[in-house]
Amino acid sequence: MFKGQKSIKDGIENFLCPFTDMYISQGSNGAYSHKGILAHDVRGHVSGVRYPYFAPCTCKCIRTYPVTGQVMWQSTNKVRFANGRIDYATFMTAHDDTMDAKVGMIVPQGNQLGNMGRKGYSNVTGIHCHIQISQSADTSWYKNSYGNYKFNNEYEPEDCYFVDNTNIIYACNITNWKKTDKISVDENMEKEVVDQILHVGSKVKFDGIFKVDSIRLPLSTNHFGNTQLTGVIPDDYKNGRCRDYHWIPLDDWTEVDQYGNSQEQDQIVYSGVSYVLNKNIYTVIGIDIPTDSAKLRINGHDVWVFCTYLYEV
Repeated sequence: MFKGQKSIKDGIENFLCPFTDMYISQGSNGAYSHKGILAHDVRGHVSGVRYPYFAPCTCKCIRTYPVTGQVMWQSTNKVRFANGRIDYATFMTAHDDTMDAKVGMIVPQGNQLGNMGRKGYSNVTGIHCHIQISQSADTSWYKNSYGNYKFNNEYEPEDCYFVDNTNIIYACNITNWKKTDKISVDENMEKEVVDQILHVGSKVKFDGIFKVDSIRLPLSTNHFGNTQLTGVIPDDYKNGRCRDYHWIPLDDWTEVDQYGNSQEQDQIVYSGVSYVLNKNIYTVIGIDIPTDSAKLRINGHDVWVFCTYLYEV
């Protein structure tokens, strides 16, 4: 892809190859550092040059690992992969010496995502970008039996991104690259049953605008209380009588007015005054049927909220 490139079909972004020139210096299951994982090391047209690479879809920074110039990204919506699957993309880029990504930042498709580099453990294959892709919203990241980190639901990169406007210089004998004019959509994968009956694994969004009833002290905790979502009365928040999982991290919330407008908000919220809105997607990790509540993992914090204010997507 080239800088600024967009690709969308039927309202769904196509997941593009983030490189303008692609020379694969190490493929999946490679002996250097890819044993047991589906990942590529990619350098540019000339070896030793720190070429930029671009956002293959509109994505959000989920985690950073500054020591290795490594960032975990996730698509803000479902995308279309080269194998026809439609799902969330969770992917890792690594070795960016100039990495300045921050958790929560959103990069539109086609904007620069980073630069090739050699930060961390990349001495063997030189300046490059390591890329590894999961076709799911699962952010699990763990060591395999060879000591290499991997995702659940990893796919070969050639099954993930379309190579429109990518100059393939060397591809490790991979020949099944696809462009968007050859899209073959798997209809079964595209059609997902969304019945609004929540269960563990459901993908959900918050439905509504919520008033901040309390701010957790010290302010550095960056959590707020909301009676509507959790059922905890304001006095219990203020007097510290509520459980940790009733406090909600503010990170993913945007300050708005009571009608959902955010044009003149300063993003500094106050107890009993401010309203907030959250458009992110979460995975239900627990269900409590007697209270009709769902447990979500929000910014590393487990939170229980009423299912009434969630809708399945």
